[in-house]
Amino acid sequence: MQSEAYGLLAVDKQGNRVLFLNPETFAVERELNAFPPRPHELLMLAPWGKAYVPIYGDGVHGNNPHPGHKVAVIDLQRREISGFIDLSPLRAPHSGQLGRDGKVYLCCEQSAAVAVIDPQTDKVEKIIPIPSHNAHRLTLSPSGRKLFTDNEEDATITVVDLCEAEGRVIDTILLPGPIAGIAASPKHPYLVASAADAPLLYLIDRQSHRIRQRITLPGHQQPCQVVRFSADGEQLVAIGDQEPLVTLFDDLLNPLGDISVGNMPMDGCFTPDRQQLLIANQDDGTLSVIDLAQRKVIATPRVGTGCEVLGYFPIGQINGR
Repeated sequence: MQSEAYGLLAVDKQGNRVLFLNPETFAVERELNAFPPRPHELLMLAPWGKAYVPIYGDGVHGNNPHPGHKVAVIDLQRREISGFIDLSPLRAPHSGQLGRDGKVYLCCEQSAAVAVIDPQTDKVEKIIPIPSHNAHRLTLSPSGRKLFTDNEEDATITVVDLCEAEGRVIDTILLPGPIAGIAASPKHPYLVASAADAPLLYLIDRQSHRIRQRITLPGHQQPCQVVRFSADGEQLVAIGDQEPLVTLFDDLLNPLGDISVGNMPMDGCFTPDRQQLLIANQDDGTLSVIDLAQRKVIATPRVGTGCEVLGYFPIGQINGR
């Protein structure tokens, strides 16, 4: 990966700040700290030169007594907070994704809704009600036709048809137990959900909405939480929940190996050249830099107080706007 080609942004949830990092050394180049409690998650919007950082609240899923109602807008070129989107009356914004229609779809957990935001104007265009107050994460099919929310303790996945103008709930996928993460494959017609009560993954057909396979995680003693595909869909990482371990899979979900990381790994990102995987270890205040060819940690730099998630953005695209 070339440092002149990409920037790197990290959400330091424990430090209540956002950090611009050097993509080679991981040193902090700029710190943004004027946030209400607390920033969770990160959505890169490089075509618009910005990133969204939801302000979830001062708690965690299942215990968030003072839910937030804003999304911080980060100017990636100026490296500053350019403003906040007020989602009121929606509460507890969390996971978001950019759709093929150019709109941002954002879970608002405590409001049982998905907000649809125009990243050009930073305005909420519509609200899609969903039948759960436990929708912590979402994922979209690569075609942009369907949206799926992981309704964690409800042990369900809500399916929303985005082809209809207002978005319509068309199905509820029933699962054997609660779930903790969800991701749609960019390459194959399935999505993956992580069980919250056992170390296993569910492979779900995106068309029929049926569970096709249960994939056990024999190296894990605890369930996983976040599951994340590389941008090309060639690899998947399942990140341990309260367990310093991640498991890599190929695109067909054949296991490639387990890798020990730091304490309380939360999320991660693949480097643009797909040579490395960065895992944010929230309890350690470190990153685990994994060489994907060797499948081992090659560096453990200290970054912030406790980062949750991070992502790359193309500097040339940002500066060329």
